[in-house]
Amino acid sequence: MPRNPNAEPKPFVLVHIPQEPPDRRSVATHERFRGLTGRLELTFTVVSEYLFVGYGAYEFDPNHGNRRPDVWYTFYRRNDQLCVPSTSLKGAIRAIVEAISNSCVLQRHRREQVASNHHQPCRFRDEKSPLCPACRLFGTTGYRGRVHFTDFLPQGEVQPTVVKIGELWEPKRHDPSRRRFYARKTFQSVGNPAPQQGFRFVEAVRREAKFRGALLFENVSEAELGLLLHALGWELEAGSVQIAFSPKLGGAKPRCFGSVEFRPVRLRLWSGNVNALLNPQVVQGKEVLSLLSRYLQACRDDGLLHGASWTALKEGFQPKNERCPREVY
Repeated sequence: MPRNPNAEPKPFVLVHIPQEPPDRRSVATHERFRGLTGRLELTFTVVSEYLFVGYGAYEFDPNHGNRRPDVWYTFYRRNDQLCVPSTSLKGAIRAIVEAISNSCVLQRHRREQVASNHHQPCRFRDEKSPLCPACRLFGTTGYRGRVHFTDFLPQGEVQPTVVKIGELWEPKRHDPSRRRFYARKTFQSVGNPAPQQGFRFVEAVRREAKFRGALLFENVSEAELGLLLHALGWELEAGSVQIAFSPKLGGAKPRCFGSVEFRPVRLRLWSGNVNALLNPQVVQGKEVLSLLSRYLQACRDDGLLHGASWTALKEGFQPKNERCPREVY
């Protein structure tokens, strides 16, 4: 029996860890250029009610008088400018790559056990060590990854606001056979702005806020780049690149914050010869979409995309006309 039978439905998206083992292969080394090396410039737009990316800092109002926020967690800033740091993007996109490519389960609580022996964390010893798709791209202990993000900075004027939400706690139950994500539901406003036990305040940006940055990749195959594009929420449909879902970034995901929609802006590609290093190929407009279509198809042809996991995550991330839980669950 559930602890609280009257609790609001939890906004979980659960993706089963496949029974088949990950497709572990030897790694690409870093001593020379091979494959695709480049920079994909991106924008993302907030499509949920709010986006919050914190870093433990907070501000307070000594004159709140119990009528307005007293202490609130602040949005991450770089040189006093709002910023979504590269680490936030890398962690969120890696989690999606792990799920849709049937990779190992790298992050888990020390008391948690992975149900499948096949999905124990990869171990890198030398360049012949076989790694799962996510570890080959993002790296693991002893092996530097080949995928990085820049910080994403606001485009135009983006004004944050202080929002009251229910407290956030570490999940008390874990299903070792599934990966957990959060659905795109509607945020429930608490209404009363006064401080209250069981609630906290966060500084967030609103829907339609836009940020710009880049995805950097080194020595990746077309299929690997296609896997990253799928993790950004894109898919190939009827021969063209379409939005499949909106990934989630930042904090307060249990309150249904953080859904964003990525768009490509420009692609720069370098190859191994000196002239190409000095003069990269620059692709933009419709030509970018044509190349991205090719990479998305290569990912499917190579078998890097795990079909059942992709379908489960895509369906789970679709917008739902349901309210997110307001209080602790």
